[in-house]
Amino acid sequence: MATAYYFSLIHFVSLFVAQSYVPISVVDAATLRNITSDQHALLALKARISQYDPHNVLTNNWSTSTSVCNWVGVRCGSRHHRITALNLSYMALEGTIPPQMGNLSFLVRLNIRNNSFRSSVPKELAYLRRLKSLDFGFNDFSGEFPSWLGLLSKLQYLALHGNTFTGTIPPSLSNISSLQRLSCSLNQLSGSIPSSIFNISTLQEIYLGGNKLSGPMPSIFFDLPSLQILDLAANYELSGALPMDMFDHLPNLNSLSIIRNQFSGELPSTLFRCTQLKVLSLSFNNFSGRVPQEIRNLTMLVYLDLDNNKFEGRVPPELGNLTMLAQLYLGFNDFKGALPREIGNLQNLEVFTITNSSIAGSIPFGIFNISTIQYIAMEFNNLSGHLPPNFGLFLPNLREISLANNELTGTIPSSISNASQLTHLDLSSNSFSGLIPKTLGNLRFLQLLHLGNNNMTLESPDLFSSLSNCIYLTELNLFKNPLDIILPNSVGNLSRSLQNLYLSNCSIKGGIPIETGNLSSLFVLSLAYNKLEEPIPNTVGRLRMLQGLYLEGNRLKGPIPSDLCHLTNLVDIGFGGNELSGHIPACINNLTSLRNLYLGSNQLTYIVPLSLWSLTYLLEVDLQSNSLSGSLSLEIGNMKTLKLLYLSRNQFSGFIPETIGGLQDLANLSLAANQLEGSIPESFGKMVSLEFLDLSDNKLSGEIPKSLEALRYLKYLNLSFNKLRGEIPKGGLFVNLPATAFMSNDALCGDTRLQVPPCKNKATGAHILKYVLPPIGLMILILFLALLSTRHKKRNVRLSGGLDLEISPLATMRRISHQEILRATEGFNVNNLLGEGSFGSVYKGTLLDGTNVAIKVLKLQVEGAFKSFDVECEVLRNIRHRNLIKIISACSNMDFKALVMEYMPNANLDVWLYHEGRHLNMLQRLNIMIDVATALEYLHLGYSTPIVHCDLKPSNILLDEDMVGHVADFGIAKLLSDGISLTQTMTLATIGYMAPGEVHILVLY
Repeated sequence: MATAYYFSLIHFVSLFVAQSYVPISVVDAATLRNITSDQHALLALKARISQYDPHNVLTNNWSTSTSVCNWVGVRCGSRHHRITALNLSYMALEGTIPPQMGNLSFLVRLNIRNNSFRSSVPKELAYLRRLKSLDFGFNDFSGEFPSWLGLLSKLQYLALHGNTFTGTIPPSLSNISSLQRLSCSLNQLSGSIPSSIFNISTLQEIYLGGNKLSGPMPSIFFDLPSLQILDLAANYELSGALPMDMFDHLPNLNSLSIIRNQFSGELPSTLFRCTQLKVLSLSFNNFSGRVPQEIRNLTMLVYLDLDNNKFEGRVPPELGNLTMLAQLYLGFNDFKGALPREIGNLQNLEVFTITNSSIAGSIPFGIFNISTIQYIAMEFNNLSGHLPPNFGLFLPNLREISLANNELTGTIPSSISNASQLTHLDLSSNSFSGLIPKTLGNLRFLQLLHLGNNNMTLESPDLFSSLSNCIYLTELNLFKNPLDIILPNSVGNLSRSLQNLYLSNCSIKGGIPIETGNLSSLFVLSLAYNKLEEPIPNTVGRLRMLQGLYLEGNRLKGPIPSDLCHLTNLVDIGFGGNELSGHIPACINNLTSLRNLYLGSNQLTYIVPLSLWSLTYLLEVDLQSNSLSGSLSLEIGNMKTLKLLYLSRNQFSGFIPETIGGLQDLANLSLAANQLEGSIPESFGKMVSLEFLDLSDNKLSGEIPKSLEALRYLKYLNLSFNKLRGEIPKGGLFVNLPATAFMSNDALCGDTRLQVPPCKNKATGAHILKYVLPPIGLMILILFLALLSTRHKKRNVRLSGGLDLEISPLATMRRISHQEILRATEGFNVNNLLGEGSFGSVYKGTLLDGTNVAIKVLKLQVEGAFKSFDVECEVLRNIRHRNLIKIISACSNMDFKALVMEYMPNANLDVWLYHEGRHLNMLQRLNIMIDVATALEYLHLGYSTPIVHCDLKPSNILLDEDMVGHVADFGIAKLLSDGISLTQTMTLATIGYMAPGEVHILVLY
């Protein structure tokens, strides 16, 4: 709108103000130079631009074989045959000005406007003392504003606008006593406006707009009877009140433009003595007070712009005296009361705006009788009443009208169709009622129709048929009207230019017509919050320009059509709150422009396709309240721009991936009401933008990470209904959290304010080392000596303790088929991969009864894999101990071999010892050491045939949800009968552990 104001202003300036040019007189013949020096100067200029002469104007014409006076753009004086004028304007030349140009000593006019000359202007041009007109407008000159211009005392026309000159306006310009036009707008000039330029009594036009000038408006001490145009627009930093007597010295001012600055205070009364004013543009300042009644004196005004100030009080009825007014802008002020009916007297008015100005009362009907009016904008006020019954009848030139966001009532008269030139009609957000007139279809130039947020109805769906006559229609908005219709097939006959169709909250029933796919130019289709209940038609996939598809809040059924994957320009998908079923299409990764995906509160099932997480520029994802399952993908951490992620109330299981910490822009995260387990990743502390975090109602265990204390923007946290334990952190957000954030976590402790038991006093690290380490060392030493001693005794000693070792664990093994393993691991989905070894890979799976298991699948192509499988089966089928991994079943044929084992949710000891974000306290470490030692004692001594593990390392010690250690991976274990040498096992083990006695045997060997 501001740009429109600016160009409207230029239009009126050019319409009513003639530019002044001074006749060129014959110059004195006395000179030391001749026509040859003039020719050399122009050849020097040609040399600077010969490579940038796209039309070869100079290349083909400026030749020494012809007289310089016959060259294009050159004019010579008849008396001295010297160059007096050079005009190279609008030739698309590019280059620089050579200093030799200062030798054109007879030059009177120099015009090179609208080219691409660059760099600074050479100071040698100061020698052109006969110069009267200098026009360098719209080039690429840069550098300091030329201070030597003040030496060109005969200059009458100076135009440097549209370059990138910097610095201040030199006071020496006041030496140009004959200057009539000063045009320096659209540069980067700074500093204040020198008051000395207002000493040039011959000035007729001053253009200093579009710079970076600052400070107050200088006082004017001398009369400037010739000044007609003063343009200081869009400097942004000019400020203060206008001098009270300023306009006493400008009696013939024709145009004043000071828009987009910071001028303030009341308008000087002297302004209204400038009775020749035709253009008065004061918008986007801080002027205040009432608009004076004396404005009636400015009867010549054609353009009045008071927009975006702080004017108050009533709109003065004296405006009705300005009968020449063509454009009137009063918007964004603090006016009160009703519009004066005198506005209707402005029979030459073409544009009238009073947007967002707190105007109340009814609209004077006289406004709708101004036959010249083309544009009316009165939106965002408190206007009431109704439209006149003949609305449109006397508006043959009306093109745009906006009365939106008021309190207007009544019906829309069918006579509106008489405003036959209408292109934009916006009556939205009022209280109109009755039928929407079908005669709107007669407005064949209509481009925008906004009737939304009213109380209007349709007698029948025929409106859409009539609107098909509006072949230029680009936007149709009927939202929030009780239409109560079935959307007709004729909606597909609307203009092929239609870009935005808003029909939300209209009580539309039935389904989406398949003909909707004919609207090939649609950018936005909004049918949200209606009563639609059929499947989404595949034809929607033909809307290749679509950017926003909003269907939420209906009862749509069936699957999400895969045809939507053709909509590569789609930015927003809003399908929430329907009854959609099936899976999320795997082809969703084709939607590379997608930023917001809302599928919450449907009946979607199956796993989330991996392809979704490859859309790394998504901003918001809402999948909550469905029946989605599977684990959270590690790829989730790649969505670096994500700001909202709602996955609550689904059936997700497994761990929360550590990679989620990479979502540093995420503000809202909800994983509540799923089946997630394991610990809360320490990486949550890296999600520095997090404001909302809900992990409630899962199976999360372990301690609450202290890293959450660092989340400075976190305002909401809910960890209730989990299996968390340990001390509740005390810093950051935790200081103000309510007890409900932690309820139903039986093992938490901390401040009694949180309704949890107090934590036991913990000894300091020094005390722990002092009192705990010596007993641990002694215990390990005794255990080691006992193992060595027993090793040389009978090998058939059995442990007593009540374990029934005669009953094989495989005796009660359940049967699990290859097909069930495939289903449990989602086809060995990489998201379920727990780890890989030399002989196989281990996947997490969920059996039909909901049991989580670990499934070790052998790589049969690896040498020794069959033997490894046989060894592990042989070992595990004969042993049973609480600290050994429990085997549930096995699946074996010639092409596939797998072991199904108990799942350990807390990963392995290696993760807790060496991975960032995990830590074990001293007591946990001691308990795990005892668990491992107990398991080894059983393996070596507790069974009839000693078993040597041969590959004991932290990664083979698995931890259950209570952090109890379990020894696993018996793929290279040995059953040692009396006839088998221990030396057979020496090279099998990973460095770091070998079986008891093996080091001794190795030395002997």
